[in-house]
Amino acid sequence: MLLILGALPSKGQAVADSISSDRYVLYYICDDIEIDENYLDNAYQIFRIKDILARSPQIDSITVYAYASPEGPFLRNKWLAEKRALAAREFILKNLPKNSVLKPENIHLRPMGENWEGLESELEANYHLANRNAVMNIIHAHIPTENKKWRLKNLDNGYTFNYIIRNHMPKLRLATWVCMYISPDRPVRVEFKEPELEFPKRIDAALPVQTPEYSEQKTILALKSNLLYDLFTLVNYSIEVPFAKNLSALYYHQFPWWRWGEGNNKYCIRFLSIGAEARWWFKPMPTTKYGRKRDKLMGHFLGAYAESGKWDFEWAREFCRQGEHWSAGLSYGYARPLGKYFNLEFSLSFGYASIPYRKYAPSSDYTILWRDVENHGTYNYIGPTKAQISLVWPITITTKKKGGAR
Repeated sequence: MLLILGALPSKGQAVADSISSDRYVLYYICDDIEIDENYLDNAYQIFRIKDILARSPQIDSITVYAYASPEGPFLRNKWLAEKRALAAREFILKNLPKNSVLKPENIHLRPMGENWEGLESELEANYHLANRNAVMNIIHAHIPTENKKWRLKNLDNGYTFNYIIRNHMPKLRLATWVCMYISPDRPVRVEFKEPELEFPKRIDAALPVQTPEYSEQKTILALKSNLLYDLFTLVNYSIEVPFAKNLSALYYHQFPWWRWGEGNNKYCIRFLSIGAEARWWFKPMPTTKYGRKRDKLMGHFLGAYAESGKWDFEWAREFCRQGEHWSAGLSYGYARPLGKYFNLEFSLSFGYASIPYRKYAPSSDYTILWRDVENHGTYNYIGPTKAQISLVWPITITTKKKGGAR
């Protein structure tokens, strides 16, 4: 989002005495319509914008040109540009000082759809891979933009297009603000006039859409709890750590250790289990609605797990068993956002379980357990072994990335 403020001269006044300008850039997360303060360089720019709005109540009118990066369907990008323009207007109105002369009807919205001009400028300046000529030939071709998009997607089996999405598209999701500014010592009413030059090229020439250093949220681990186990007071937690591009390692621990009745010995639910799982994540789903970006541990996954532990179940004298268990198998699951800070994960595991068991009988006062040496064995099972609906809290850190001049 680029904001240009200029003091307009009154008739007969020298231009050099009154014109001033400043520039601000705010970016949107992929497929998102909210302004996220933690995304790229937004925190610094939002501070500057709020400051200039507070100190300049004479801003008379604003025009917002909003864009989407050309990576998704055209109609979706058109909708994103419209919603981003509306979000920019809400941001302006929310941060206006009480003495501002700006009226809501004087904030003009110009959704521009896909930002192909910005992509051309960005690749001309910053794309330097070996196939640069092939990419620029597609960008400069006199064909419909959907054909350009199709050719980029099919170049090098999609590697080039995915590289452009990761490294260049984030700089194209913006809205451009043009503000008419009335000098406080010369209160002249100025009627808004459209720029004479094609606006995207004019802005790209004045300020390349790039930053010298910007922040990005990176997921380093996730804390989880299986809500199905929680319903039955089976206390549990999991820790998952992503590594490489699509891999993660999960450690989980279940430890309900309850007993009650007749001196805390009549009923018993004890289950101690630890396990680990390696997961392969498919292409992550894009973040929508929520300002906090999820860069890992999202979408569909396949896993291989192994676990072991011990257990003790006693229900008066009707059921009294204790033993051990171990299990191994495969998992399939899916994770999606749940609000701004949490995810919800569903998974189901299939495999083999071996469960050695021993029967016992308690004494009349439940203080002594008598083992039944004739009643013991091992139960073997193949089939569904685990079901999980987990609440997930991703832990992120802010990393810095380099770009061009601010």
